[in-house]
Amino acid sequence: MAVASIDNIRVIHATECAASGTLSVLVALVHELSSAGARQLIIYSEREETPRDIEKLFPAGVEFVKIPSARGLHIAFVRDFCRALTAGMRTWRADAVHLHSSKAGFLGRCVHAALRGPCRMFYSPHGLSFLDPDRPLRNLIFKTLEALAARTRAMPVGCSAGEAELLAKLSRKSAFVLENPVAEQFFSVSRLPAQHTTIVTVGRLSRQKAPERFAAVAREVRNHVPSVRFVWVGDGDAHYRAELLAAGCEVTGWLQREEVGAILAIADVYLQTSRWEGLPISVMEALAAGVPCIVSDCAGNRDVISQGLTGYVVSTERDMALSVLDVVRNPGLRAQLSANARSEAVRRFAPVAFGSRVRQLYGALP
Repeated sequence: MAVASIDNIRVIHATECAASGTLSVLVALVHELSSAGARQLIIYSEREETPRDIEKLFPAGVEFVKIPSARGLHIAFVRDFCRALTAGMRTWRADAVHLHSSKAGFLGRCVHAALRGPCRMFYSPHGLSFLDPDRPLRNLIFKTLEALAARTRAMPVGCSAGEAELLAKLSRKSAFVLENPVAEQFFSVSRLPAQHTTIVTVGRLSRQKAPERFAAVAREVRNHVPSVRFVWVGDGDAHYRAELLAAGCEVTGWLQREEVGAILAIADVYLQTSRWEGLPISVMEALAAGVPCIVSDCAGNRDVISQGLTGYVVSTERDMALSVLDVVRNPGLRAQLSANARSEAVRRFAPVAFGSRVRQLYGALP
């Protein structure tokens, strides 16, 4: 749908995380602004899971500046990112700069402050970096950096109400809520019967996503119902892959959207075991596909699930396993959760809802 009242604006997007959920939101945002006639430049670096044909995901006319990925001490990345953003702000005459992810957000706000840039700046962390419950010292360092950068003129943009609340406390100014959108194709996924009960998750094999919890839940559930399939869609750290395989889980590697949709079509439950999140797009996609969701009780997950209506927010691996067993053993409950999930996803996460919020955010530009 077209964006009203913000045609002809010029926007620079900058991120070091052109992958996963951040990339999905960026693609949707760029398409929404492009439909209004906005001219856009994307400054980005690749990650292992970044699509090789990333530029094809965006509308024609979008410009790109690719910088080397962050490695080691990140000294070269900091230099290259700051140079690219500085050059863009000086020569591209942007009306707005939108920073995506914490690292780009810190560096970009520093550049903006140093240049005393006249353009507006938005900052979307897509998952704050100080929410890991098991790393207090690391959290303190990242929270301090966030608090310092929050003193700049950038407008904080949270992908969930919970994230916006944290950003508002850090910056002492109002934070805008722009919930992530879900691609239309997930709303049209048709539920299909499967040979075996199937539990699915989608995400990177990383500490944040807690694959070891997924493996533990799989072991517990399969002690009661050995035929249940546990499928992890994604890839990442080899030791997590080995742990999942040892627990009898399937690991598919990264799949295209159509392939993810096909797996969600036969899924009985979507299980998210994360330690923290921003607003997990994979859970939102599962809801849109009508899959009941059982998620860990952490930031981000709590903002997506309506307890007892679209799924369950639980605290321990044992409670996750008990909830999975309850849903798979009760077809009536599963059907009701499925219907509620799709209905709420349409209301909150459909592209039309996202477009309306984008108009509100960018419509404030002078």
